[in-house]
Amino acid sequence: MNRIPSVSLRRDGAAAGAGEEEQEPDPAALARWARAFCVIRFDLERGQLVEACYPPDALASAAGLDRLVAFSSFPDSMSHHLPRHRSSVHDSLFSFRIPDPSPSASVPGSRRGFLYGFVFNRQRQDERLPRGGEQKSVVILSHAPYSSLFRLLLQILGPLCFDVGPSALSMVASHVAAWPAPVPGRPMELPIGSAALRVHLPPAADDPGPPPALLPANPSIPYGLFHDADLFAAFRGLLLHLWTLWELMVVGEPVLVVAPSPPQCSEAVAGLVSLVAPLLYSVDFRPYFTIHDPDFARLNALAEGEVFPPMVLGVTNLFFLKSLKSIPNVVSVGSPNPNSTRVLPVGGQSPGSGNGINGTPGKLKLDKLAINKFSPTGLLNSIKLRREGPLSLMTEHKEALWSTYVPTTKPDTSVLNRLIDAGVSPRIEESMSVVNNEILRRHFLELTTNFLAPFGPYLRTTTPSEGSSPFVDPPLLPPFHADEFVNGLAARGAGKFLSKRMKSNWLELYRRFLEGPNFMPWFRQRRAAAEQEQQRLWRQARMNVDIEKLMSKLSELERIDSFNAIERYLLREMENSRTGATESETVSQKLKGDLRAAFSVLPKDMQQLLLSNPKRAVLLQGSNKEIPELDGIISQTSL
Repeated sequence: MNRIPSVSLRRDGAAAGAGEEEQEPDPAALARWARAFCVIRFDLERGQLVEACYPPDALASAAGLDRLVAFSSFPDSMSHHLPRHRSSVHDSLFSFRIPDPSPSASVPGSRRGFLYGFVFNRQRQDERLPRGGEQKSVVILSHAPYSSLFRLLLQILGPLCFDVGPSALSMVASHVAAWPAPVPGRPMELPIGSAALRVHLPPAADDPGPPPALLPANPSIPYGLFHDADLFAAFRGLLLHLWTLWELMVVGEPVLVVAPSPPQCSEAVAGLVSLVAPLLYSVDFRPYFTIHDPDFARLNALAEGEVFPPMVLGVTNLFFLKSLKSIPNVVSVGSPNPNSTRVLPVGGQSPGSGNGINGTPGKLKLDKLAINKFSPTGLLNSIKLRREGPLSLMTEHKEALWSTYVPTTKPDTSVLNRLIDAGVSPRIEESMSVVNNEILRRHFLELTTNFLAPFGPYLRTTTPSEGSSPFVDPPLLPPFHADEFVNGLAARGAGKFLSKRMKSNWLELYRRFLEGPNFMPWFRQRRAAAEQEQQRLWRQARMNVDIEKLMSKLSELERIDSFNAIERYLLREMENSRTGATESETVSQKLKGDLRAAFSVLPKDMQQLLLSNPKRAVLLQGSNKEIPELDGIISQTSL
């Protein structure tokens, strides 16, 4: 992503103790945020080497982790050649995701664990050095996909390591260890030295997000991973294909993302994952995939005709075009010139033919995207591109999508019409990209929310009706059957929002989604969240009920049932309070009063029968003033 998050200077004297003796960071506190901070050097004779690491043994806990991190932290040796820059130093940021080889991450029956790497890579050109240059990478390794935070932190840690050396790792680690525990889904202000990093963390992996029938009120808040990914910058030359890519991600199709550099391919993969928010994306994805990844051998060994597993792989090594030729969807993104984010519009217009006049921004016209516009040259180029296939990238990089998938969703021209073209002025290029990115993100958030809306009735919670007893088990959520859902959806229709944007075969998209790898994990998570929310609502109703008023309306049999139900809920809350749940203690006190009130209106013979149970008798002792005859009844029972 091109835009750089802001770092606000603190004025509260946070750095007052900078001269105090530095303390060793708390390992447990540091592990809440990061696994390791590393400096990795490219040695001309020995290859990638871990030059420094903090904590020192962080990469030694799992076999091969150090090599895997080292190989993932540099541009691939067979990547597109970077052009020479006028400056002697070229810095870049990118990310990767690798399997966690730690024993704790490979517990049988658990989901596969992954580590996220965030890289600050510096390439320095100097004719006096062997081979004319050198390169190093500063890496933050974490179990958490906090891209907005770690990219910002790298812009501090990266240059600092090159200025003061590896000691910067422990210096920054001590600040990170002092941070409070992460609060997923919430904004946080995290101090580091004299600065404060203001970030909004993405929701936790088990956070189901907003109900599917509701559009999130604030689309600037992260509702999924990589909310900071710049969709417009990553896919500017493929805007018309964004809706096809959205479908590929929704149904969990395998996708190979090819780019000239690690920053461009990792940004594109992050953008694809964020495209389907708030849907939980359950498919394996690798922002920057290399031949050293332990999964490469398995993928490379797939026989011809064997189905490629659901994965999204970002690569720069063109060798993958041949070794992974069975992957059905290939998208190439980015520009071979990493210094330039401008991409010529489809149709071959020159940069000077934009809408902006004298560098001023204007609307990005649809004719520049070649929509609804026939051109013999464009048709021939399209046929040639399809005939040559992705292997054409071996000779020349071009932005394109090769796929056998037939999309259902049509490009939304109203959204494309709102996009702004920065013209030829690089000065306002970045700000225009931010505006366009927000437009696209808002649209796809709304598109995904409307697509998931038909599942709402199966996730809808209920509360006790007015005057009814909350001391009964809440009703079960409606059972879900895929065939019944599809038949019902076919009868009701796609809805106003989707019907304008999808073709007549829109129902096929739902069938693919139901059969794909994303549906069941998302639905189970949403279902569990709905059941938990329903339990909370009924619990709150029990807290608010006027027990005496309720009992006065019930028959004798209903009173006995209510007493038993109150006792059952009380025992459950008392068990929860033993684990330290303070809220359960408050609820228990309320239910104890309700239990005694329900006991007081029962017949005397029933009271004596109930008190024959010693545990129940203990529950009813506590405030005997509310039940005047309780002492005598307990005495008689205990004889």
